[in-house]
Amino acid sequence: MKGVVIYKGKYGSTAQYAKWMAEALYLPILDVDQYFADVFEEYDTLIIGTPVYFGSMLLKTWFLKNEKALLNKTIKLFVVCGSAGDQVAQDKIVKQNLPADLAKHCEVYFLPGRVDMSRLSWFHRLMIKVGALMQKDRQKRYVMQRGYDAVKREHINPLIKSVLHYSITEKIV
Repeated sequence: MKGVVIYKGKYGSTAQYAKWMAEALYLPILDVDQYFADVFEEYDTLIIGTPVYFGSMLLKTWFLKNEKALLNKTIKLFVVCGSAGDQVAQDKIVKQNLPADLAKHCEVYFLPGRVDMSRLSWFHRLMIKVGALMQKDRQKRYVMQRGYDAVKREHINPLIKSVLHYSITEKIV
């Protein structure tokens, strides 16, 4: 296996997970903005990370643009969002953000993120406050208004195990 970790982030959670994965798997890491076309030629396994903001993956357009090349690779996708653990919301995010063939082709891992209200853009703060006002669950509303930090290294373990299993299986076959 010749792999690389590629990610796009905005506030740091996705970058943190990407760094931990690259360290654990001894792989190079690229911000998608540093991405170059020969990544698709050089690597056979892509571990791709993207956050979700209000239901939309930050890499949605990138996936559409690169769908054909991605279908020729082994893809492990990690999605950082507040919906980690909510299967209905996760299925909706995948359906609305990934082309259907790509969604079937890659393994998707949802990882919990972080909301630091002091680091958010004014627009994201406003949207979270509006969303909190509409939230009926008091606990969820409280967390939305105050922020949270659920980024933990152990959340990457299932993805790491999958990559290692794939790598070992590939060598056997």
